[in-house]
Amino acid sequence: MSDALTVTLENFHQSVIDNSEKLPVLVDFWAPWCNPCQQIMPMLEQLAQALKGRFILAKINTEEQCQLAEHFHVQSLPTFKICYKGKIVESIEGVHPSGKFVELLEKYMPADESENLRQKALVDLQLGDYESALQQLVAASQVNPNNFKIHLDIVKVYIAQGEIDNAKTLAQRLPEDIRHSPEIKALMDNIKYIEIANSAPPMADILERLATEPNDPEMLYALAMHQLAKNESAAAMQTLLHLFSNHREFGDDVARKTLLELFENRKHSETDLVNQYRRKLQNLLF
Repeated sequence: MSDALTVTLENFHQSVIDNSEKLPVLVDFWAPWCNPCQQIMPMLEQLAQALKGRFILAKINTEEQCQLAEHFHVQSLPTFKICYKGKIVESIEGVHPSGKFVELLEKYMPADESENLRQKALVDLQLGDYESALQQLVAASQVNPNNFKIHLDIVKVYIAQGEIDNAKTLAQRLPEDIRHSPEIKALMDNIKYIEIANSAPPMADILERLATEPNDPEMLYALAMHQLAKNESAAAMQTLLHLFSNHREFGDDVARKTLLELFENRKHSETDLVNQYRRKLQNLLF
């Protein structure tokens, strides 16, 4: 069920102006014949649900409300305007990702207490205090169940604690669009590396074997998985590069494929390292 308000000339002041005194109102000017309008509407409704209590979504059908469209000088569809404290403070036309609307709304939305708790939890996570991090994140999820960044962080805590089954279960319960996000893909890849490392020989045995056979492909791959399980990105990339340079076809090209996964998943968090090893891989390829 949509949480959006249907705005007419008669209820405009109450729906938009009055409501904007408390929260920013995102006004969507649309028409039934406008395909881009129809495409973006479900995303906006999902956003309104996810940020419920922080902004109001209002829809104006320009076919039925010509006077409002003319008053606001709507030239193309879809057009969006943000009304805050009785004034139009932002205006944007065309189809945009949800992040663009969040960026505009953030200037006017009240603070999200769940996000404050989440940030405290991330500090605890970095310090290795997993129990406190989990408590903060659970509290944050109770404040705002629709802040799915919280659930992603809980998955990270489970991974850090070695609770892989819990991490996988929670990740699989997330909404479909979240499950297919780059963030979840990166976390699921991390889980895959940990599971492979858990089924591989112990690190001491691997290092002993590599001391006498430094190019053993199975041991090199197992070493890389152990390094990734411990979040040693640089060491793992170097090991995978060494494996690729000596055994390109091993495991159906698994060294190159894993490197490409790492480049994609860590291009924002470890940009310099990714660029360095991307160049090294390209040098081997060409």
